[in-house]
Amino acid sequence: MNKVLIADNVSDAVFKVFDKNNIEYTQKIGLTEDELALEIIGFSGLVIRSAVTVTKKIIDSAVDLKVIGRPGVGVDNVDLNAASNKNIVVMNTPMGNVQATAELTFSLIHSLMRRIPEANHSMHDNKWEKKSLIGSEMHGKTIGIIGFGNIGKKVAEISRAYGMNIFVYSESLDENLQDQYGVTKKSLNELLSDADIITFHNKLSDKTKFMINRDTLKKIKNSSIIINCARGGIINENDIKEALLSGEISGYGCDVYENEPELKSIFSGMPNVVMTPHIGASTREAQEKVAVQIAEQMSDFLLNNKIINQVNK
Repeated sequence: MNKVLIADNVSDAVFKVFDKNNIEYTQKIGLTEDELALEIIGFSGLVIRSAVTVTKKIIDSAVDLKVIGRPGVGVDNVDLNAASNKNIVVMNTPMGNVQATAELTFSLIHSLMRRIPEANHSMHDNKWEKKSLIGSEMHGKTIGIIGFGNIGKKVAEISRAYGMNIFVYSESLDENLQDQYGVTKKSLNELLSDADIITFHNKLSDKTKFMINRDTLKKIKNSSIIINCARGGIINENDIKEALLSGEISGYGCDVYENEPELKSIFSGMPNVVMTPHIGASTREAQEKVAVQIAEQMSDFLLNNKIINQVNK
């Protein structure tokens, strides 16, 4: 009999889908690695989000595990090699968070370019500092999108509505996609030197680790802002803080951090930094959407051996 362990907080929509498919499930959250390694025995499915790391130790203990489901995109908290070695399917829901993350990206862009957090704090302090809060418009600016997956494409669509020039750095970008989305392919160096807004929507890997560092920051215009709603390790936080303090770049908007949860950020108190606590997918609509999708995918796999959105080999 198929049983699923839900080891993280998820939308109630997950339970409804499993109930509809007569799949037994148990929810236990807050388990340590050792506790989860013991608990997973006897379960054929595991649902996690970002709060749980599925290590090799846990996977090796999972004698009956067939599938790990992650409602959302990122699966860097799962040891994919260990799962593949045991023929365990790891699946995600790559489309469910697209709209939410793209919208947050533009929220951070607006916040920096129109200095909204500063203006808000000023008003709450009963001040009227209109003359000192001059911002910038997005129309006519150049946005550089690094990574052109589902979220990168959505960001490009929204950018076109603002009348922006759109540069993209992506090895997979071909001429058909350039024409379809109205974007121009650039090398990384070209994008960094020419863009007014640089936004990351790529995966974290050995190749992309610390793409933004002391050296690459020197190629960016002093007036440019950087947005990271992808993965924290893409940007060297110490290097970008130095660049912000020295005026090498204008602003930084981030939803992700190298170490999470980030409780003592080195950016705290900096007026040209806007931070959010990894809420890119945190909308009611997105959470329910990805919950339904992952539960349906896992049910289809456990009942019909149908594989959808597998991320490991």
